[in-house]
Amino acid sequence: MNRKNLAQVIAFILIALCVGACARTVVRPESEMKSFGMPRPREVIVCDFAVNEAEAAENQEPIKKMPAETRAPSERERGSEIERQVAKALAAELVRNLRDLGFTVERRPRGTPVGRHQLLIDGEFLDVDEGSRLKRLVIGFGVGASKVDTGVHVYYGMGRRKLLDFRTHADSGKMPGAAATMGAGAAIGVGITAGTIAASAAEGALKEYYSEVERMAAHSADQAVAYLSEFFAKQGWIRPNQVKRPKLER
Repeated sequence: MNRKNLAQVIAFILIALCVGACARTVVRPESEMKSFGMPRPREVIVCDFAVNEAEAAENQEPIKKMPAETRAPSERERGSEIERQVAKALAAELVRNLRDLGFTVERRPRGTPVGRHQLLIDGEFLDVDEGSRLKRLVIGFGVGASKVDTGVHVYYGMGRRKLLDFRTHADSGKMPGAAATMGAGAAIGVGITAGTIAASAAEGALKEYYSEVERMAAHSADQAVAYLSEFFAKQGWIRPNQVKRPKLER
């Protein structure tokens, strides 16, 4: 690799490390009970979201080859592991953010009974797709993009009175890939080597927190709680200065 191509690869790595700035996480409101005159919940229950119907499409582009003696997990095993990781990341972030608003929050199994002055946050994953890091980083513009879509439902009290329904959407964005940032000639000249270097760098940065879909699930939780904070303030459950503004789908 000559000096010019090396500089182009380094520039692309820096762009790749900024992938979070190009990603998108939004909330789509669906239904809301405007006024119900119920007291602030004594406890908020957060359940791991259902994953039974979720589509878990794992990254199928191997950046590093597995040792020959290592048995590759089956597609079903990979999908199940992704689902567990995503559900865990989303629930943990919901609990953390709701506690930051001053609520007593517990993470409980699905199907847990709701008490008189308890709030239940439940939901399901509508789509979970890890995409392809290699395609995303080499080609870009949404090719190989990851996404996480959830449906969120909020209930109050023993009768499970529904207060809110909304969805969240998170994706890895449409950052230009190496073919665009380095030019066609450079992309051909450097080939997979440049893409692999960039992909590995971006992968390492993202895994400091969670895997790609786990990171997006956590961002989905952040936006979900921001949307919930507006509703909580309307009910007088939190102070106006505690409200976090969500990014609504346009």
